[in-house]
Amino acid sequence: MSTQTGDKPPGHGSISKKRYKRKSEVWKHFDVLPDGERAICKYCSKSLSANTNMGTSHLKRHIKLCKRLIEGTTSQTPLTRQEEDRLHTTSTPLKPLGKLHSHKENNIGDAAKGKVESANVKNFSKYSDGQQRVDDPIETTKASERQQGESNAFIFTEEERRLQDKHADVASLKEYGRIVSMTFSSEHEAFKFFNDYAKRKGFSVRKSIIVKDKANKTITFRRFYCSRHGFREKKHLEKANRRRRHKWLTRCGCPVKFCVKLDTKTGVWWVHDFIDRHNHDLAAIDTVPFLRSHCFINEAQKLEISTKRASGIRNCQIRDYDARCSGGYQNRGYQEKNLYNLSVADEQSRKLGDDADSVLKYFHDRKKSDPDFFFKYDTNDGCLNRLFWADGQSVVDYAYFGDVVIFDSTYQLNQYNMIVVPFLGCNHHRSTIIFACGIVSGENDETYQWLLEAFLEATFQQHPNSVITDGDLAMGKAIKSILKGTTHRICSWHMERNANKYIHDETVLAKFRELVYSCSLEEFEEKWKDFEKKVSERLPSRQWLQMIYGLKESWAVAFLDKKMFLGMSSTQRSEGLNSDLHNYINCKMSLCMAVKQFERCLTHKRTKEAEFDCIAFQKEPVLQTSFPDLEKSAARSYTPNIFHIVRDEKERVVGLVVDEILSSSMASKYTVSRKEKAESQYIVHCSRIQDDVDKISCTCAKLECEKIPCRHIFAVLIHMKATCIPRCCICDRWTKHVKSAFPSYREGGTFNVSIHCRRFHELNKAAMPYHYEVAKSPADYLKLMESIEQQKQQFEHLHDKKFVGSSKVKQNVKEDVKSVPTIGNPKPVVTKGAPKKNKKRYERIKSAIESKRKNKCGRCGQRGHNRKTCQLHRRDAAAASIEELGHEGRDDILGPQNSCN
Repeated sequence: MSTQTGDKPPGHGSISKKRYKRKSEVWKHFDVLPDGERAICKYCSKSLSANTNMGTSHLKRHIKLCKRLIEGTTSQTPLTRQEEDRLHTTSTPLKPLGKLHSHKENNIGDAAKGKVESANVKNFSKYSDGQQRVDDPIETTKASERQQGESNAFIFTEEERRLQDKHADVASLKEYGRIVSMTFSSEHEAFKFFNDYAKRKGFSVRKSIIVKDKANKTITFRRFYCSRHGFREKKHLEKANRRRRHKWLTRCGCPVKFCVKLDTKTGVWWVHDFIDRHNHDLAAIDTVPFLRSHCFINEAQKLEISTKRASGIRNCQIRDYDARCSGGYQNRGYQEKNLYNLSVADEQSRKLGDDADSVLKYFHDRKKSDPDFFFKYDTNDGCLNRLFWADGQSVVDYAYFGDVVIFDSTYQLNQYNMIVVPFLGCNHHRSTIIFACGIVSGENDETYQWLLEAFLEATFQQHPNSVITDGDLAMGKAIKSILKGTTHRICSWHMERNANKYIHDETVLAKFRELVYSCSLEEFEEKWKDFEKKVSERLPSRQWLQMIYGLKESWAVAFLDKKMFLGMSSTQRSEGLNSDLHNYINCKMSLCMAVKQFERCLTHKRTKEAEFDCIAFQKEPVLQTSFPDLEKSAARSYTPNIFHIVRDEKERVVGLVVDEILSSSMASKYTVSRKEKAESQYIVHCSRIQDDVDKISCTCAKLECEKIPCRHIFAVLIHMKATCIPRCCICDRWTKHVKSAFPSYREGGTFNVSIHCRRFHELNKAAMPYHYEVAKSPADYLKLMESIEQQKQQFEHLHDKKFVGSSKVKQNVKEDVKSVPTIGNPKPVVTKGAPKKNKKRYERIKSAIESKRKNKCGRCGQRGHNRKTCQLHRRDAAAASIEELGHEGRDDILGPQNSCN
């Protein structure tokens, strides 16, 4: 639309120069429309009748009131009520709901350039003879359906007039005029603009009607409402047999709406309709972030949250961290409910019908990145029943440290109640190391045999020297049948707990402990007979006695003496790993998530190993003993933790006496004893090749069992004046160079994320130092923000993408393996679990030597009763009642004067 500025008043006719100049001074404050009949005030954007009969004084008064209105917002003399009424009555404001649409410039003409702040005009059309006419607003209700060839078309309806708003200020009117004259490149951009506008004003936005083109199915019309538009349907309010209470009403029939329409010729969206008058109170600034359309999680935030949750960070910690980084909850962009909804939706998406297939696809992807990755599974009735896996690094670790394996089960670590069975060991830092893991549905002999067969298949049939398990009989049978030649030891703690269950006498429990730690077979048999007699008197059944006697070779030290267990006698490492797993896995997790969280725990263990390796190679201990040569030799070979154990053995040399009883060029024999205990002797055999010690052994067998030289061997080496520890005394599994042959791959599958996720975090990491420096200067900060906004707009224009959306983020690697057959999810099983007991969940189990004392009475101090059942309490109560009743019947109430029992 083109307008005429106030250079020449309309309908000037033939007037004098003085009058023409006076009228020009007045009309320069108005923009005259092309028809010459109406004009728009430049101050209040109100539409006035542009005829000369109005009078110059009337126009002057209107301009004066407009200026007073503008100045009144900051001055102490605002307009009076009468002046405001006069201002509104002297003008005829209209509410435009369309805008000028120019096809020539693909914009809205002069109105978009800011020449006209509002477009409060009627719709103009032409008669067939070319004369202009003014359409009545009521007759042009459906004028929005006119053809786009009428470039100067404005659409109005009677209900959309702004005649009643007498208190609207100039700024709001100008803002209204600016909005109705806007164009957008897409409906997403229009929604983003209206949602940002609603956030500033204090209301929420709801998407509504869309209209599509029948030919190409593209959206041509979009309507957005205030979230409080309309009313709740009566069927929801009058529902019978309602169990839940009604939600609070949010809709009150608010008329606010914002409609945009697509110009199919130019591809530009323009404002078709806009009403901004609410019938309810708007939200305060501090409550706006809780409105629904203003609290959402964008794609970048979803990726960040997914990464943090995969790292074990809790939702409440993520929420507080983002609020601190963004400067408050109002700038975070989402609220607590959105975060928890995202987490639940993410978990539910993994619990759908393809949980078992997801695990197998994940293992196939691991197989591609790690050729040595091994996994095996078994099904029952089409459902996953057993699962076993071990990555390439675990297989390499087993080759170095697989001499002792701890084999135990863990309960309630997934939603199917399947049992997690990790295979553990001890590495060169004396830390727990994981060789493999299995997840099974049963706890019978067949299940454990299948697990052991899969374990041997993954480790190239390399049998361990010894295995430590709990007291499960099914495990023992499987080990006996599969791991032939392997020493099996039952956890000493489990044996003590079982004894506590069947034996309730402290003296008998002490006898059982003597049985466990008897050092010779003859001594064990003698003590067993004595123990059997005492237990038989107190046990109604001999079943437990027969069972543990049949397993004596697995728990009695007399049968396990001089067997290699590296100083371990219990499944404490397995219990420690179970405790760690409960920090990563819970009973509500899907199978796929449980597997990934287990690998996360595995990665954490390997990270600690890398930290210990750094300490071993980059630091040296302080020499403390009186044998610096031997101590320095141990520091060069052993890892720090093993070095401390070896140094403690050397410090115990003090007080030992060495006597040589046999000496030759090839072999020597020594006796080692203490001065105060000369009868207790240990014999050390030493063989030489030239001047070097080739083989050395001691009757205490510490070197054979724990692979660490004992104090007796060190006493002999000091007697021989050795300057370094012989190579035969150093076991490779305890040295710092044991894994130098192959590089360690410690990450596993924990950090196998998508390329998009990796690029996203790499960009953040690269830009973070630069952003930190720029943030120090306000000028540089504003300059960088302006540059980012320009690049963002350019990216949106080139790629036709918006920085909003709600699609699900996939952080992990793509699961596109098509060769995996469809397998049903595991069936929930009922596990054996721990024995039932009326104790707290984490209550400590008392050892056999701890006495089970009875409660003390707080009244008399004796055991066997409490204060309420104490006889003294009853006597005092009876005496008090006698004083009230008198001395009659004293003997009847008190009874015999007995002492408290």
